Formats: sequence, C-alpha cells, structure tokens
Amino acid sequence: MRTTGTDMIGASSSALSRRHDLDALRAFAMLLGVVLHGIMSFIPGIGVIWAVEDSHASAWYGVLLSFIHGWRMPLFFLVSGFFTAMLWRKRGLRELISHRFKRIFIPMLLALFTIIPLTWIVSGYVRSQVTTMAANVAADRGDAENAIQTPASEIKIWGDVATADQAAVEKYLSHGGDVQLKDPNGATPLHVACFFGRANIAELLLKSDASLVARNNEGQRPQDLLLVDWETTAYIANLFQVPAERNDVLTGRAKIAALISKRLGSEVPSLSVDAVSFGSFIDLLMHFPLFGHLWFLWFLCWYVCVFALLVKLLQVLPIPRVSPRWILSARRFLWLIPLTAVPQFLMARTPGAFGPDTSIGLLPFPAVFAYYALFFGFGVLYFDADDRDVAVGRSFWWMLTFAALLLFPLGLSLQGSTAAITRIASSIVQVSLAWIMSFGMIGLFHRHFQAHNSWLRYLSDSAYWLYLAHIPLIIYIQYLVRDLPLLSGIKVTIVFVATTSMLLLSYHFLVRNTWLGVLLNGRRHAPPSSNREERMAV
Repeated sequence: MRTTGTDMIGASSSALSRRHDLDALRAFAMLLGVVLHGIMSFIPGIGVIWAVEDSHASAWYGVLLSFIHGWRMPLFFLVSGFFTAMLWRKRGLRELISHRFKRIFIPMLLALFTIIPLTWIVSGYVRSQVTTMAANVAADRGDAENAIQTPASEIKIWGDVATADQAAVEKYLSHGGDVQLKDPNGATPLHVACFFGRANIAELLLKSDASLVARNNEGQRPQDLLLVDWETTAYIANLFQVPAERNDVLTGRAKIAALISKRLGSEVPSLSVDAVSFGSFIDLLMHFPLFGHLWFLWFLCWYVCVFALLVKLLQVLPIPRVSPRWILSARRFLWLIPLTAVPQFLMARTPGAFGPDTSIGLLPFPAVFAYYALFFGFGVLYFDADDRDVAVGRSFWWMLTFAALLLFPLGLSLQGSTAAITRIASSIVQVSLAWIMSFGMIGLFHRHFQAHNSWLRYLSDSAYWLYLAHIPLIIYIQYLVRDLPLLSGIKVTIVFVATTSMLLLSYHFLVRNTWLGVLLNGRRHAPPSSNREERMAV
C-alpha cells in the first residue's frame, strides 16, 4: 500500500495523549548534564578544557563521565523527536514552528547574551585565581626565584621554544640550561613545545631528558597539552603574540605525539589535523565555541527546520509507511546500529575519547549532526509506531545491565587504538550502548513514572532552567571547594547540592511565575487530579 509522506506518522488518540514518563525522562537527561559537569573538575588533567581541576581528582570520575556521556544526549534527542512529531500532529506545522521558536530559539538567544558571557567571565576569573594561588604557594615555599630572579637566558627560553628558535634552544641546552625549568604557571619548556606543536624543539628537549611527568599548576603533563582545542590555542597565541598557523601547530603536535609514544611505548593522542582542515571560514564557523553547553538547543533548531522541510516535501511524494515492526521489535537494531556507527566512526578522531563528539560552533560538525539526527529521526518514527505497551523498553533491567556491565567496559577496552578494525568495533559498541541504554531508560521510566505526579512535574519544568543556568555557578562552587581537605565524594555532593538548591530557589522565586517561566515552559495549567494536597504541592 502506498501512502503520502504525511501519512507516515499516525495520530491515534493514545499516541496523542500526554507521555508523563517521557516528560520526566527528558528532564532527567538535562539534570544528568548538571551531574556530568559537576564531576568534571574531579577528573585528572581536565584543566586543559575545564576551568577547575580539584586537588583530589580521581580517574574514576572520568569513567563515570564517559558512561553518562555515552547515552545521555542520544536519549534526549530521541525523546525530543518524539515530542516534535506529537506536537505537529496535535497542532500542525505552523504551531510547531512557533512553539519551538518561543521555547527553544528565544531562550537560546537570551542565554547567548547572558549565561555564556557569564561563563566566560567566571572561567577566566577562576583560572586567574588558581594561577595566583599556585604562585603564592610557591613563594611561601621559597620557589619564587623562578618568577622573580630568573636569569635573562632562562627568561628568553620560553619565547625561543614558543617561536621554534632551534639554534637558541640548542645554545641554551649546551650551556647547561635547566630542561626542567618551570615558569610561574608551572609549565616546563616541553609544555610550551607541546602546546604550540614545535616538534623540532620537543625532540631536542626529549633528547635532553625532559620530564613527561612534570605537571603545571593546572595538573597537566606536557603530552596533555597536545589535545588542547585550536580555538584555545589560537587565543593564547594571539594573547602572547606567538605566530601560530593551524595546520603547522596540529601537524607538529602529531609528530610530538609520535616521539612521546615511542619513548613511553604506548599510544599518545593529539588533536588531529583532519578535524579542522575545512578551510579558514568554515573552520571558524565550526570551531568557535559560541554555544557552549547550549549547543543542543541549536541542534534542535536545525532539526525542526529540517523536519518542517521534509513534511512539506513528503506531502507530495508517495512514500511507503514504515512498519512498526522495524521500530518496536528487535529488528530495529539491524538498521539503527550500522547507520549510527558510520558517523560515530567518522568523529572518532581522538584515541581514548568515548561517545559522540560535541559540536558547539555556529555550523555543526557533519558527523555529529548526522549522529544525533538519527536519534531525533527515530523519535519521530517512534511516535508513529504508537507504542502503547512500550515494547522498546521491555526487559529494561536486562538492557540496562547488559549495556552498563558488558558493553561499556568493552567499549573502554577498545579505546586508544588507531587500527581501522578496532575503531570499527569500538564505534559499533559505543552506538550499541547509546541505543540500548536509551531503550532501557524508556522502559524504566514507563514502569515508574507513567502517571501524572505534581512534584515530578515541578522538577520537569525546572530542569530546563537548571540546565541553562548551571555552568557559571557550578564552576565557581567547584573553585571554592577545590583545595578543601575533604574526600572527593563529599566535595562532589557539595557541588551538586549547592548548585541545584540555589538554582531551584531561583527558579521558584524568580522564574516560575514570571515571563521567563512562561517563555521556558509555557502557561501552566491545573493538574488533572482534584486531590487538594497534590494541588498544594504544585
């Protein structure tokens, strides 16, 4: 039977009814983002990309972050696709676009001019305070001579390394210059060479037994700086007026990674040249960190536009309706996993990275865009399938256990290899984790949260605000607890409880019953229950 494209999505009464479980699941995915960012400062070496690195860092937090990151946003986009299709069927295309413009685009635009600049300000302040604190500690120990009484030759060496003046560096080393010398920020010459991709200088320093375990004031080893993104590199280079061409820097880093790998006997990653070789202007659009943690809102804007165009196009095209069996039964894995593994493979640029990349520029990375589009698109088709019994979430405990205890450890074990066959296997395992965890969470939330619940509705409404506003606050609180002599678990709890408490208070008194609350969540209606206590709870 042939149908028009718009018939591909049904509109049964059950499908159009409120899915409180998916509402709660979408909010849970956003709140997990607060947890994820809350533990970031407790990961060793995170100072390369995050403003704070805690004094009690542990690699286990990196494992937890990888697990959450592996499925959280795929699940979010799946649910978003479901609600996009539902809203279209209930109100039509015009209302869908209007709704998404008010609920997504305008809040994103407002946050771009408020939350994002505040994040930059807080991050800059925290970084400067951490550096100042480290310098003061060094002075108290009597180590300030590196910053105050450094001989002229040692002052000059930093510029010579940064500008790749090989003759000057050779002269410095031949005259007994200290290869382990540290600047006020705790960086050795090898740190600087790695950061700016000066392969010839790094080779000289390594031959002179430069340390690979020396850490700067942010806790970073020289090889950790090989992964600093190009935007940060360009900013620092411009700040210190160091000439730096993108391809030269990244090619140099790759050579340094090979040198260090040979010395250590294990693979050392570096930022790939291919990741940013799209041309100057396109590169700027893709890599300038404009959206920060708001990138998912920008992706949703793109997906809604593409969805609207496809709806118009499919109105005139005879497209066979997708059988629910390919959506609800185990058959779905036969096409979902291979399709999703392709973009996952294409964006697996950095050995050791787990899960999908993040694209925070004005122009999305094609592989990342395609990856999340598959989850969003499946959400649209899932609405059409009218899954009254939530077949995709059957045996959810088995799925969650299988994904967490088998797929995730297997995925971690496959990381770090550049061999094509291993990368293919790794991509398959990673996307399998994303899909199975997503379906398992759908089943779990349907089992426990399918009925309307006032306090859960309140948390669902507040989750949007909490996620939008949490980054500046969480960074500052991480900074406040950074050097406290407490167990990391206690400090993580302090960070999370303090952040969510303050943001919930701000939501209740400053957002919920104001124009901002209407903008984020729409006008609130009385709950369906006539229970007086439940209404009072709301």
